[in-house]
Amino acid sequence: MPDAHLPSHVGRRRPPDDVTRVLLIAGAQRSGSTLLDRVIGSHEGFCSVGEAHIIWGGSFEQNRLCGCGLPFRECAFWGEVSRKAFGIDTAQIDQTTAVRLRNSVSRIRYVPWLALPRRPRRYESALLAYSELIERLYPAIQQVSGAQVIVDSSKSPAHGLILARLPNFEVHVVHLIRDPRAVAFSWQRQRRNPEVHWKAEDMPIERVWSSAARWLIQNGPTELLAASAASYSRLRYEDFVKDPSAALSKILSPYEWVRDELKDAGDIEITLEPTHTVSGNPMRFKHGKLQLKLDDEWRSAMPSRERRLVTAITWPLLMRYGYPLGSGA
Repeated sequence: MPDAHLPSHVGRRRPPDDVTRVLLIAGAQRSGSTLLDRVIGSHEGFCSVGEAHIIWGGSFEQNRLCGCGLPFRECAFWGEVSRKAFGIDTAQIDQTTAVRLRNSVSRIRYVPWLALPRRPRRYESALLAYSELIERLYPAIQQVSGAQVIVDSSKSPAHGLILARLPNFEVHVVHLIRDPRAVAFSWQRQRRNPEVHWKAEDMPIERVWSSAARWLIQNGPTELLAASAASYSRLRYEDFVKDPSAALSKILSPYEWVRDELKDAGDIEITLEPTHTVSGNPMRFKHGKLQLKLDDEWRSAMPSRERRLVTAITWPLLMRYGYPLGSGA
């Protein structure tokens, strides 16, 4: 972003004891990350922001709906975050530059560079510029929300590696995994995209072989976060829905203030309050009582030929993550 849009006092390095805490939900798309994000965010001390890595284009630029139901630029929460982070209103952010910087450093192809100690000079320059945006945005979210932890369901391993390398950031990673056959089936569903409020638009549909390859490409590199994050835990979507209390007790163990609350947590019903998430599954707009239940429609509705194709593409990680090669439980 041009420096003319940012006052000189914004973005100065904060004291060492002023830590920005992020719980990153990483992995492949259509794995239940929005659900997990909101369940975690319903606990004291956590603020759900959805898929924060696309905030520059989807929110600042396109003005899609915030999880609270308002267009992003009309949301008071994000307006205050923007002013604290950059000294300007949401509509004045140089979205084009921010999107260009994000795309030049945080795509899956750049994961090898992020995992190495030395990087090409041009890439390093873009990485420093993009990191400065993150170092301004995330502390502002934490300050405005009053939360101790930002729950970020961006899923991108490159985004996670960028966060984990930042000074004064404490990043805990939950690697959320879902059976790739369920993921591929989800990509075939045709649903309206409610966050695009200015026109009728459906969510994207992806071919079975393509979504299977995407699942493989996204989950494999996500394991690299184990070496750079403050903690890394692996969670299967199916296990989370079956026993949410046990899953939450494990992934929230680094946060001592929530331990007593988890002891009394209900197993299958939660209450969702409105949030300020910027992207994710349409269920981010739901609030009130929610029964957690396994979405396994793929077992009866997915053609066997497609199931076999996904299995053939993903079998190395399918077995690594404890899924049967057949369609059994």
